[in-house]
Amino acid sequence: MAPRAGQLLDLCKEALVAAGEAEVEIYAELRTRGVARFAESVLGQHMELVDPIAVVRVARGARVAEASTSRLDSGALIEAIRQAARLARVVPETDGFPGFTGEEPPGEAPPRLAPQTAACDAERRVDLLAGVFDRARAAELVAAGVLETAAIAAVCATTRGCERAHDATAASFEMWASAGANGARGYGGHAHRDVDALRIHEETERAIRIASMSRDPVALDPGAYDVVFEPPAVAEIVERFGAIAFPASAIADGTSPLAGRIGESVTRESITIADDPLDPSELGFGAPFDREGTWRRRVPLIERGIARGALYDRAHAARAGTRSTGSAAPLPRAGAIAPASLAMDGGDAAGVEELIAGVERGLYVCRMHHVDGLLDPRRAVVSGQTRDGLFLVENGRIARAAVPMRFECRVLDALARCDGMTRARAAIPVRRGRGATIVPAIRVRALRFDGLGRAALGEEAVR
Repeated sequence: MAPRAGQLLDLCKEALVAAGEAEVEIYAELRTRGVARFAESVLGQHMELVDPIAVVRVARGARVAEASTSRLDSGALIEAIRQAARLARVVPETDGFPGFTGEEPPGEAPPRLAPQTAACDAERRVDLLAGVFDRARAAELVAAGVLETAAIAAVCATTRGCERAHDATAASFEMWASAGANGARGYGGHAHRDVDALRIHEETERAIRIASMSRDPVALDPGAYDVVFEPPAVAEIVERFGAIAFPASAIADGTSPLAGRIGESVTRESITIADDPLDPSELGFGAPFDREGTWRRRVPLIERGIARGALYDRAHAARAGTRSTGSAAPLPRAGAIAPASLAMDGGDAAGVEELIAGVERGLYVCRMHHVDGLLDPRRAVVSGQTRDGLFLVENGRIARAAVPMRFECRVLDALARCDGMTRARAAIPVRRGRGATIVPAIRVRALRFDGLGRAALGEEAVR
């Protein structure tokens, strides 16, 4: 499939001219996805999906209104512009509105397009999944999951001369191996721009290994445990924390845990977190510009434990007397500020085994879910539940499987007790947006967990 962003940009530019409005911005995406889903170790669903979306904004002075359409043709774009223009006459003014992005020198645009991913069809996805089901059956487990490939064209054009176009691809594999509907379960997953680079075999083996280890779990008493988190679990926490901590809007209104603390030490010196959407390595995903057409850049947020900065869109940057960081939130969260690709630096540990070896009695957490970062944003309180692999660690070794448990913590306090991180990091796709969260595995001391398992286990032994 040939790159399409250039054609989409031409369409948007034609609509800007034809609509006849003086101050207009169009952001559009065309995302074509191929999906192969499987359950009970059987391929069950093949889909080819096209997700078109365009959001236009019209300004009359500082009055800014928007309208959207899921049709990417000239007539639909012109009608959306006219609808936004009608609304712009009556909406309140936007404080600090600086106008839409104008013509600027080109920014950095790392490669994001893999032609083999864009050309991947249903037959190729089936071929890639060959062997997954046989391997699960051989382990007396069942496999469920999805293999998805996507080609994404993103553009932004304004009447002030902004012209941005970017083609990208993404591929992801997720697989759960389980002993039945309510049995032990393990997870494996990988994301890459190049579908041929997906670690399908390795992640299948990982899911089978975790599921096999998870049989006959015990319920553990509530208490403080030293914990080793795998990257998927770390990403859930960092992503929720980033959404409440780093937007300039949250820092300005006092709801961020970093409000009033920029320049201060907020966590352990080894912790560095940045928004790094231009990573040229295999960990990099997403467009090099935001939905306002601002070129993105690496933004230090926490540097060696010290709060360093915030994320801005154009309006909030104008109010603060600074420049946008290219952090206007991707669709469909128009009007918000969000990280594009949070990245946490790694440490010195060679692998997860080295982190576990430093735990006398604690937990090994493979994944999390139901993670809530809105319990108390000002204190960065996050809660969640383990899933797809929780293990008791004793004397530096995995002792046995444990029933899922809940945790609640202040993220900055937990990171202050993080005394180990792996050198290797993983890109965990952001489920409610674009891009990925880049994190290592980490070890956190004395994190509070609450038991959930007694009811599930009945009279089973509790350790």
